[in-house]
Amino acid sequence: MFNAVSFYLLFVYIVSWLQLADGIAPAHALAINSTSMVVVLPCMVAMGALSDRLGRKPILLAATVLAFVSAVPLFWLMHQDQRLLVQLGQLGFVLSIGMFLGTQPTLMVEEVPAAIRCTAVALGYNVTLGVVGGSSPLAATWLVNRTGDDLSPAYMIMAAATISFLAALGFREPLEADAAPASA
Repeated sequence: MFNAVSFYLLFVYIVSWLQLADGIAPAHALAINSTSMVVVLPCMVAMGALSDRLGRKPILLAATVLAFVSAVPLFWLMHQDQRLLVQLGQLGFVLSIGMFLGTQPTLMVEEVPAAIRCTAVALGYNVTLGVVGGSSPLAATWLVNRTGDDLSPAYMIMAAATISFLAALGFREPLEADAAPASA
């Protein structure tokens, strides 16, 4: 849930939001977003490596807590007049998203039995990303228009972070025997 909502809101919807809520020119909004997307890639790799050392569950829990706590302040920062503050706000989200996205793929593989892994992961991941993530920009646009609160997409991120936090509580760390590659 957090992956779907945060990615679509903070890397797809945000370009429109910056233009409508802040009056930022399209080229500047795209530049801010592109910079953040470039930064999220090494963050994902670093967080994936960190999750190899610390475990998947602690990283996912930390990512969702960080997103929950920082969503409103970071959206507020992105709602400022200065382009640097807007960029810093989006880069703040990059940390929690990078933590989550760098850890989630391995977790999905570890959590699902090999016999059904491809189907279960493909369906669960893609249906959630398509339905929940794909409809998130529409829901955020409706929410902003309905409430008049430009920061209301932050509440969607908080809700998604809460759901993913609760789901992550149920994950188990793999046993060493589970994590070790099968010998030939």
